[in-house]
Amino acid sequence: MRFNFITLLIIFLSLSAGAQTIKLNGNIQDTTAGGLMSNSILMATKFKDSTLVGFSRADKKGLFHTIKVPVDTYLVIISNPNFSDKTYLLVPNKGDTAFNFKNVILPPKSILLNEVEIVATREKMYYKGDTLMFTADSFKLKQEATVEDLLKKLPGVKVDAKGKITVQGKEVSQVLVDGDEFFGSDPTIATKNLNANTVETVQVYEKKNEDPDASDETVKVMNLQLKDEAKKGYFGKVSAASDGQKFYEGELLINKFKNSQKISLFGLIANTPKQAFGWDDAYKYGISNGDEMSYDPDNNSWTSYSYNDGKSGVPQTLKSGFYYNDKIGKSIKLNTDYTFKQNSLISSQETNTQYFLDDTTYTNKQVVHSNSGNQGHVFNLRWTQNLDSLTELLVRPKINYSTSGNNNFQEDDFISADNILTRETNIANKGNTTTTDANVQIKLTRNFKKKDRLFSVMYQPTYYTSVTKSELQTEFNYYLGQALDSILKQKRNQEAYKMEHAATLNYVEPITKKIKIEFGYSFIHNQNNNNRNTLDFNGLAYDAINTSQSNDFRNLRLTNKAGAKFIYEVKKYRFSLGANYRNVYQENLNATTGQKLGLSVNNILPTAAANFRINQGSNLSMSYNLAGQLPDLKQMQPVIDNTDPNNIQTGNPNLKQQFTNNANLNYYFYKGISDINFYAGANYNNTIDEVNSKTYFDSIGRSISTPTNVSGNYYGSVYLGGGLPVFKKLFKIDYNFNGSTNRNVGFVNDKVNVTENTSFSPGLTFEKEIDETEITIGGNYNYNIPKQTINAQSNKPYYTYNLEATFSTKLFDERLRFNAEAKYTNNGNRAVGYNINYVIVNADISYAFLKAKCLIVGFEANDILNQNINNQRSVQTNKIVDTKTQIIRQYFLGRITYKFNSKAAKEEEVEFD
Repeated sequence: MRFNFITLLIIFLSLSAGAQTIKLNGNIQDTTAGGLMSNSILMATKFKDSTLVGFSRADKKGLFHTIKVPVDTYLVIISNPNFSDKTYLLVPNKGDTAFNFKNVILPPKSILLNEVEIVATREKMYYKGDTLMFTADSFKLKQEATVEDLLKKLPGVKVDAKGKITVQGKEVSQVLVDGDEFFGSDPTIATKNLNANTVETVQVYEKKNEDPDASDETVKVMNLQLKDEAKKGYFGKVSAASDGQKFYEGELLINKFKNSQKISLFGLIANTPKQAFGWDDAYKYGISNGDEMSYDPDNNSWTSYSYNDGKSGVPQTLKSGFYYNDKIGKSIKLNTDYTFKQNSLISSQETNTQYFLDDTTYTNKQVVHSNSGNQGHVFNLRWTQNLDSLTELLVRPKINYSTSGNNNFQEDDFISADNILTRETNIANKGNTTTTDANVQIKLTRNFKKKDRLFSVMYQPTYYTSVTKSELQTEFNYYLGQALDSILKQKRNQEAYKMEHAATLNYVEPITKKIKIEFGYSFIHNQNNNNRNTLDFNGLAYDAINTSQSNDFRNLRLTNKAGAKFIYEVKKYRFSLGANYRNVYQENLNATTGQKLGLSVNNILPTAAANFRINQGSNLSMSYNLAGQLPDLKQMQPVIDNTDPNNIQTGNPNLKQQFTNNANLNYYFYKGISDINFYAGANYNNTIDEVNSKTYFDSIGRSISTPTNVSGNYYGSVYLGGGLPVFKKLFKIDYNFNGSTNRNVGFVNDKVNVTENTSFSPGLTFEKEIDETEITIGGNYNYNIPKQTINAQSNKPYYTYNLEATFSTKLFDERLRFNAEAKYTNNGNRAVGYNINYVIVNADISYAFLKAKCLIVGFEANDILNQNINNQRSVQTNKIVDTKTQIIRQYFLGRITYKFNSKAAKEEEVEFD
């Protein structure tokens, strides 16, 4: 078939419930005034095989009679013997009922254009090349919904309580806005503040990891592409909330966008759990959120979280900053931001640790009171300049300066298997740290006229320094005569220094249209120093040097890596196979003793990946790589660390590098017509010569741990999830399942101890939307089976399950909003006092005033039943740890929020929350 006239036009129609057939009609304009249009014909032929499904002739007025065709992809041809044809590619959705081809004008026969007009429904989710695209307006949200609310609606996307995002089981490393960083590395500023109705598409893709020493070759990136109208004018909000006594929240966000220029200012002050810490702060304070099971391979630890709100203790947060993005001339793009953060946390924690040895067991009951805080300044700048049409220069400096302090008091009771108190310790530990971390990335990228040919060179120096001053006082009390009661007083100064120079070269050469080869080389010069000086109190002053706890250790590491990768790529398939040769020269210098140890290692590190784009709604990917990792400075430094005198650690300068085989499989599909999505995947890694702990327990129950290399460790997991409407879309079901198993080899009192854990975690949620009302009911169950060879008493399965429900409705022209949520948590098979069951109920009501609904007054009730608690369990080498942490319970807030917008007067408000 020959297309005589084809025009590019995409008409996007919203999704709605519909029939199995669609109606086609329209009219044709007579540009000759000669009545020639009555000879026109509208024909619908199947796109896949050109089968004629239906046709209609135009009447004297040029109107086509309606024809009905099944939902399918069609070529719709409008033809007239006196003119050239006009052809449409029709891609309907099951929810579409009719397409009207209005006022069609056929071109003269003398005009032949190779274009087609595409009439299509835009899918909720589809692939564009290697990028997963979500159409934001296709998901029903509250008017004031944030980007985070939008992300929680996207199939296969999960957002936890601290804002961490995972897509199809893999964590998102970076969130961009219009392709640019928005306030540096803290994605929560974008996801928690930008309003969902300003986003056109959410784009998810993989990009090359620019860290030459990273084990993962790629990182997952999410880009929030804004609508054009959201890039014009100013908008923002100011919000304040308080109970008039103790708790408060305050927020300010001002944005001024004009095409490429974006200016933002924000401020936050709060002492409530919901607003306290963002993504990065949560890790800094050791705060995680729950209802999940996670494995930490670095510490050989499984942790089961089962608490609400995801915050521990009593927090206080002050955060502010600015963001600026603009083009300078035609060739320069500038992006910069600055953030000031000041956080503090007061917490109390109770821990019950059961130790299992080959011939005995004992329990450590611990209470910790902690007061910690930090203050930080973060500055980022990104200068991108097009030197010519094919060459780009990137200069990207980053500076992070922070100070932190802590004051902890810890009480420990050690109880024998027959429930006798054998000893106790009281530990007071306080200190402060000043840290400077700065680097600048300089990258030159050169494209060529030959498609896919690429050359890039990058240089990145990094400077890091940290100075810590701390004091330790410990009282030892013994009740069975094991030793004399004593008091230990110490002061410690520690200075850490790092200077790194990293350079990389990459070249991609296309051999054919389908085949290309990528060559790479990297060099890293890394100097790490750690000088630790400990002084004992001699009765008068701190002037007695403790030689076993003082050491000046220096590490020099030179890494050369060169490799090649073969890539075969067609429209729907991509395969890659490659390998890197790596040489690492390492020199450890114990400056205290003068001992020097040099080591040179050579490795071949293979990598392979395959990606199958089955269709626009489904994708299958798999990957494998062998990663090598050398031990860090803390693991190698031969000095005793008695920060916790009951758990002493010392380094091992003779550690070897470890190797990990990583394999990943991921499948995803989405059917837009039926609104069904499904994802599944599996991960497996096994480690050779993994750095693990060799632990010795002395006669009074203290542990002394030294890192050592072991083999035989592995970790594997499977996951799946999805959603589908049922009973003719009466409601929707979301389901998920996670299963994992791991094996870890360690040493306890010179005996091999193999720790294994198997975990199962299914979940199910029912969702129902009725006009302006949303209801969800669901739950999840987590069951863990730990097993250790050293003592069968530790092989005790335990579980956590949650039942939860949410309700949201809007009344009176969407001005009145009411939300409520309830969550029941049950913990079982824990230590006495830690089988905690509780119910958390939260609710809020608000009313929007003024014509633009921009003044919102509301009331919030948090933890109405006053039962909130932080409860978790971890299974480690030869111990089971149960923990309860102080958390803010019941509180109430009155809130007032004002949203402003430069277009409000025209009733075209662009709201941000």
